[in-house]
Amino acid sequence: MGSVFVEISINHSSFRPRQLFVLGNLFDRLLFLELSVLFCLRVERNVSQIVLLSAIILFLFFLSPFWAGRVQATSLQQHTPILIKGDAGFTLTNGVAGGDGSFLNPFVISNLNLTSVGGVAIEIRNTTAYFIIRDVFISHSNYGIMFFNVTNGEVSNSTLYQNSHGLFLLYSNDSIVFDNNFVGNTVQANDTGAVPNYNSWDNGYGGGGNYWSDYLGVDRCSGFNQNQCPDPDGIGDTCYRISGSSVSADCYPLMKPYYPDTTPPFWPTGSRLTAYHVTLTSLTLNWTLASDDTGVVSYRIFEGQILLGNVTANKSSFNVTGLTPATGYSFKIQAGDRADNWGDGPSVSISTPAQRPWYSNPAFWIGNWYFFVIPAVAVAVVVTIVLMSRMRKKRQSITTAYPNES
Repeated sequence: MGSVFVEISINHSSFRPRQLFVLGNLFDRLLFLELSVLFCLRVERNVSQIVLLSAIILFLFFLSPFWAGRVQATSLQQHTPILIKGDAGFTLTNGVAGGDGSFLNPFVISNLNLTSVGGVAIEIRNTTAYFIIRDVFISHSNYGIMFFNVTNGEVSNSTLYQNSHGLFLLYSNDSIVFDNNFVGNTVQANDTGAVPNYNSWDNGYGGGGNYWSDYLGVDRCSGFNQNQCPDPDGIGDTCYRISGSSVSADCYPLMKPYYPDTTPPFWPTGSRLTAYHVTLTSLTLNWTLASDDTGVVSYRIFEGQILLGNVTANKSSFNVTGLTPATGYSFKIQAGDRADNWGDGPSVSISTPAQRPWYSNPAFWIGNWYFFVIPAVAVAVVVTIVLMSRMRKKRQSITTAYPNES
């Protein structure tokens, strides 16, 4: 019966951007069918059948809020085709919603609906900055997305529909493509000239790959090597080959259209955020690692509502500097996943010690010992010399007074 592409959003506690789904339109088609049959029966004046089908339609009508509570229709922002040349091209005009191009804070192009008949909907050239294209819907373009000489890119949570070319990577490296829907494109994707490094067309077994409408594989097995059978897991048992000279593949193709991850990372019971090495102006925070169904990718550290910094998922400590003596501080930690879901973690309150008088601080004496030891030694040497000189003079005077006794 085909599929209809719907832009929808899901309500949840975190501030997630709107998502794109590919949904089967069976419900709409059934409703249309019932209305059509009802119209025909009314023409034939079959009262009993009209009543029966009316009841069915009413049932479907009252059922619709149940689904509406889970998926709500919305519209992405319509945008003109985007052309970015070099890192300086990541601007608000070109659809960039945030980020600074660093590994922990990439540029983000999101929540857009684009079409470029005969052209390229999103074209990025000659960049090295980190960036993410997510939650976009691109259709009926010559090229949906094209990278030329690009590194550090990501395309996720997006749908490319009925373009001549869905996603084209040309002489580009170290980019990742996952959790997207490629449907009805003449050439779904192409990866050409990625030397010496390669692009990744999936996010590993735990993260999954993409949905390809022309994938002909089956799902009978599971596991990293898809060899635990029979145990279907929603991932195709064979790789989906990507066109182009780079011989790339999505080795974890999704059997059904991708539905975005909306579950934030969680923290085990008893998780703690602790402060140690507390000085007058600095301290070190250490925390229990969080967990996530698709994997934690980073942590955010806050002092009150102020973001102090981000660290990658393999870090569990953070140095805080620039504090004020005798001052109270509250710190908290958040964990984030690739879908930009953030889960609140433990918190801690701590006060920095007060500044002690210099003479009561061992660190002062230890750090400045030479200011006291050297003068003291000098004084001792001078006193010793003076005493020895006086004793020598005294012996000389005694010898002079009593020469015969010596």
